Amino acid sequence: MFRTACPSCGAEVLFRSTISAIAVCEYCQSTVLRSADEVKDIGKIGKVLEDYSPIQIGTSGLFAGRTFTVIGRIQLRYDAGLWNEWYVSFDDGKYGWLGDTSGQYMFTLPLGEAANAPQFEYLTPEMRYEHGGRAYVVTDKRSAQCVGGQGELPFVVGNGYVAKVVDCRIAERFLTIDYSDVNAARPNPQLYVGEAVELKNLQAQLLRSDEEIQRSAGRLKGTPNVLDCPSCGNQLQYRAGVATQIVCAACGSEVDCSGDKALVLTKHTEAERYHATLDCGDSAMIDGTKWTVIGLIEMVETDDEDSHWTEYLLHNWQQGFQWLVEAKDGWSRVAVLNAMPESWSDAHANFQGQRFRKMYDSYTAKVVYAAGAFNWRVSVGDRVQLWEYQQGQQRLCKEKNSAELVWSLASKIPNRQIEQWFNKTNVQTLKSDAEPGDQRSMAWRYTLILLAINLPLALFGDDVLEGVFWTGMAAYVLHWPLNKSESDE
Repeated sequence: MFRTACPSCGAEVLFRSTISAIAVCEYCQSTVLRSADEVKDIGKIGKVLEDYSPIQIGTSGLFAGRTFTVIGRIQLRYDAGLWNEWYVSFDDGKYGWLGDTSGQYMFTLPLGEAANAPQFEYLTPEMRYEHGGRAYVVTDKRSAQCVGGQGELPFVVGNGYVAKVVDCRIAERFLTIDYSDVNAARPNPQLYVGEAVELKNLQAQLLRSDEEIQRSAGRLKGTPNVLDCPSCGNQLQYRAGVATQIVCAACGSEVDCSGDKALVLTKHTEAERYHATLDCGDSAMIDGTKWTVIGLIEMVETDDEDSHWTEYLLHNWQQGFQWLVEAKDGWSRVAVLNAMPESWSDAHANFQGQRFRKMYDSYTAKVVYAAGAFNWRVSVGDRVQLWEYQQGQQRLCKEKNSAELVWSLASKIPNRQIEQWFNKTNVQTLKSDAEPGDQRSMAWRYTLILLAINLPLALFGDDVLEGVFWTGMAAYVLHWPLNKSESDE
């Protein structure tokens, strides 16, 4: 461990690792560069936004049989949000990175240069990249700016530093191709190999407690937490640190809360209040854990506006995020997958030994309403392309846009389960164009008309039994879909 005084403010700065090139002064945010015979201030870096992450500098754990300690962090911002890259030092003197994005964690280790990598501009989601005899799939392509730093780091980074990275996956393993430092003298990007992990499996120690997260999340030192919409003054209901983006339910403004002040991005002056079954702030006990609804999105299929659904974002301090989806065909519990399906085609997808059959061809959906808090930037009009596959009561969904490819797994949930979780009554699926009560009334109306027409014919005609039979069959056909729908619920 190396100790020195900050050249800017005089506070003590620690270098825990011998391979760290810089350290960020905790007190004045100066970036301290260590060279062979001196330390010098090379400028300031922004303060990190304390978010919902339970990880902190000093957190330790075990990965691939090796003990590690978190010694630094950079916070990166891209068009749709923020993520953390935690710099870790292993006991054997080597280093790695623990990516922390929306409650999903990825451990990566340096491999050296990627000599065969295509140019950054040519890569798009779902392209293949060959490495080590395996075909990895491009799942994410980002250009992000470093907006904050903390602790020690292995290279010089500051405000304005741009990270250009591409993530590629195969099952639970993935590669990161880092184009950030590509130049004429260094034409090849850097390659990192890793895998998706769960925090509990890392045997992590010295994590932040729920109380610490709630106390500090969403705050920068010396700055207040913004609670009012800067457009209309309406109080914004959101969970600090979880939300980098809030959509005001009153005026439809999109408010960016990832900096030290709220900024109105876009105002939808004609936004209408959307009446959903669940509201932001509703809580549920699911499998013994308390989850809170923090945001909702209404989606509609672009080629069929009668096909729409509502997505509810739920959050728990320790377990992160999950989704509930309300559609005309019922409710589903949705989890974003850490592991990719083993294979997929237009007809089938194979995941964890199960074969899912194509349910829907590719279709496009767009956001038509959003309210609450989100850990990425969501805007009315955002579009995504979707594919769906089904196996029993489960569905695999592939979502793709120009920047990323995401897989999720949805499981059907009966209405009564939603009622129990959220302590609500009379929970139903999204209504079709005609209300159930209207459909029932219409069915009885047509039944009476049939009776009025056919009963005299049945009583006074030549074939009484035939008239009664066809009248009964018509009434059964009219009422059968409604009776079946009620029995399914």
